Amino acid sequence: MRINELKAGLKLEVQLYSLRDIRTDTLLVSEFEWAENDKIFFIAVPIHRGRLYPISIGTQMEVIFIMQDNLYSFMAKVIDRGIKSRISLLKMEALTEIKKIQRREFFRFECALPIGYRLVDTQKKDNSDDEHRKFTKTYTRDLSGGGVCIRLSEKVDYGAIIECELSLNDFNKIRFIGKIVRFTTYDTPVGMYKYEIGVFFEKISEKDRERVISFIFQEQRRLIKKG
Repeated sequence: MRINELKAGLKLEVQLYSLRDIRTDTLLVSEFEWAENDKIFFIAVPIHRGRLYPISIGTQMEVIFIMQDNLYSFMAKVIDRGIKSRISLLKMEALTEIKKIQRREFFRFECALPIGYRLVDTQKKDNSDDEHRKFTKTYTRDLSGGGVCIRLSEKVDYGAIIECELSLNDFNKIRFIGKIVRFTTYDTPVGMYKYEIGVFFEKISEKDRERVISFIFQEQRRLIKKG
């Protein structure tokens, strides 16, 4: 696959690198605009928390996108900036060829969505009585097609299995089984929340996963249009 085969409007995830070529924690969302050839192309200035994110000329980044349910990435560098049709642009130079990524990862979208969770006892053979236990209600910090980050007011164990009920909107709820793969204690509490967990989707239907991805893309398009 070549750069000039990518279509305008393709959603991109960009992972920034420092001037020392060290990957940073900054993960942003952008959109492919057009290609001059198979090396030089333009993208919209990335969006972060609903605002344009300033990126210096010379910054390197990994560009990630989904096409036909496959994940691809390549390295690129910012070589210029500009504006066309009132859209702020970055002129990019591809540094590597596009490669297919075997692992399935997705855009992480910052959002505060209602979510309920309850622990699953993996030692029990029969968990039928778990259906009667209430979900602890809280909110997400971010969401992707591969998992979710959840704010908590109580501690939970790293590696624990939880059942969750996530509300994408008033009419769109999904359930899944997740594994806690990250546990963080805030230096300063965020309101009533002292902790956050990263949860990997262990069991989720492909239909519900696609609903999550569709929700994220729709929200990103809305933010990009707001500019």
